[in-house]
Amino acid sequence: MVILTSALTICAIFLLAAPASAKCAEKEGARGEIEIQAPTRIVWDAVHKERAEDPDLSYSKIVDKQGEKVMLEQKFKGMPIIGEAVCLMEQIETLNQRIDYRMIRSDKFKALRGSWILTELPDGGTRLELHSVLNTGLPFSEHIINHVLKGRIAKRLERVKASAEKLLEAEARSALTVPAPALAGKQSSGLD
Repeated sequence: MVILTSALTICAIFLLAAPASAKCAEKEGARGEIEIQAPTRIVWDAVHKERAEDPDLSYSKIVDKQGEKVMLEQKFKGMPIIGEAVCLMEQIETLNQRIDYRMIRSDKFKALRGSWILTELPDGGTRLELHSVLNTGLPFSEHIINHVLKGRIAKRLERVKASAEKLLEAEARSALTVPAPALAGKQSSGLD
């Protein structure tokens, strides 16, 4: 009898608390930011590279592209409580500045939206921000999901930073190995 009463009390608390926590999670979501010692054009490329190789996705494929609008199908893996989820996402890109994304439909999620924001810093580096809001539609899951999202966002930002800095290093190396235009095509006769 005590177990039944406790179970009913817990269910009642969860049912009453779910709408409030869902509204709160919808407003807050999870966010993170990082400073990267690379120009925004390099960070932009690194963001796209990371999104194509994201270990939290089983796949990500472009379904349609029209100008700055891109439709993606993505399969998320390892989500707590939910497992895997397939989403059709719309993203709007503003070159080297931001990517805004929102879910069109999903087999599991109720809503997903967010943005990548790139800000050029005075020292030539870039501040990269990532914000995501996910509504699973499941009571009590938002706090857990936001906690998981915050960790995933931090890891994604670190991967983008590492990738951007490697891309910048590779660009600098390739600039050093380009032959001087005046010497290209000339052969030395030894009489110069």
